Amino acid sequence: MIDPPYNTTMGPHRFRNNQRMVPAGEAAWKLAAAHGMLDIRVDASGGQNRLRDVRTGHEFLNLASCSYLGLNSHPTVVESGVEALRTENVTGLAMAEFRIRLEAAHRLEEELSALFGTPVLPSISCGVISAAVLPLLASGHITGTDPLVVVFDRFAHFSMNFLKPVVADETLVLTSPHNDMDFLEDVCRKYPRVAYVCEGAYSTGGLADLEGIRALQEKYGMYVYMDDSHALSTQGPNGEGYARSVFRELDERTMIVASTAKAFGSTGGIAMLGSSSVFDFLYRSGPMGWSQGLRTAAIGTTLGSIAVHRSPELGERQRQLAENIALFDQRMSNRPIRGVGSHIKFVTVGENDWAVELATELYRRGYYCSAMFFPVVPRGQAGIRLMLRGDMTTAMTEKFVDTLQDVLDGFL
Repeated sequence: MIDPPYNTTMGPHRFRNNQRMVPAGEAAWKLAAAHGMLDIRVDASGGQNRLRDVRTGHEFLNLASCSYLGLNSHPTVVESGVEALRTENVTGLAMAEFRIRLEAAHRLEEELSALFGTPVLPSISCGVISAAVLPLLASGHITGTDPLVVVFDRFAHFSMNFLKPVVADETLVLTSPHNDMDFLEDVCRKYPRVAYVCEGAYSTGGLADLEGIRALQEKYGMYVYMDDSHALSTQGPNGEGYARSVFRELDERTMIVASTAKAFGSTGGIAMLGSSSVFDFLYRSGPMGWSQGLRTAAIGTTLGSIAVHRSPELGERQRQLAENIALFDQRMSNRPIRGVGSHIKFVTVGENDWAVELATELYRRGYYCSAMFFPVVPRGQAGIRLMLRGDMTTAMTEKFVDTLQDVLDGFL
């Protein structure tokens, strides 16, 4: 049993504090807006490598896009969405899918499961999946046991972290230092049932210690709930992602969720399940059971992306992405940049205004990178996040690195 009491009345702000976070965040956002780095309205007909500000005519390459392979503008993906609307002649049934759903939605489940080699549950977003799954995982209804102690990695994405208060109503919630396997093992020694909530490729740069996580799972039976949104499609023969490079065969102690709105090039989210035993149960549970399933166009674009994933083009774009990552890492090896080996890079500069100024200067030179600040990153660690993509040529990457080097010389 979990040592009681685990959800005592300790007062507010145990897991979040809007009174502190909102003013700090709003100050930084207003700074970014004042520099013209928000609400940029573009013509995207030239693709994300050549966006054009419709008000100023300024052209730039988008390095803030999570479409890491450029499949969001792939003709097969786009046309499949249009064709789905033509065929079904309805934007969606607007009801709980466990009651009635389009046959195309059932086919999508089968196609996704075949592509990734495990039962796959689709949804309108992986955030919705997390909202449905994590409270039930905490209470033991996913595992068929008594409640589990749930440990969130400190850097776990907001879409999971914001659920801590809900999860804490079911069980003990702990926060682990980032990738700290010693901390996690101590928890596993103390409690018989533990779930670890983390990311595969972290949204602000860096990768999970997959080997360490798997070793603890094998030793203690720890449940692993991993969001691999930023790596899905970017690697693996069928685009399985970073997490599946180690967790190749999923079992009942593992669930990997991911967004299909990033490198996959569609919209929505998926849960890769190690067992189909909870498949129907999750469809009826919480947000998954509400009347907001995938829209018809989303079903179509996802099926279109599956077709691309089964073609040689996936490997070609993955290889280009890997070459761009290697090029960047080699050229920038003497810089304090987080994310070696990952397509997500983070340049820490410290103060909010420095991050905004750096992003503004890069935009002036033709590259949009996201200024990031508290509460997305810790106080005093503001910086810029940039994403490399497989639809960027080597020449584009070289030119960007040249520009970044030059701009950083004036900042760091």
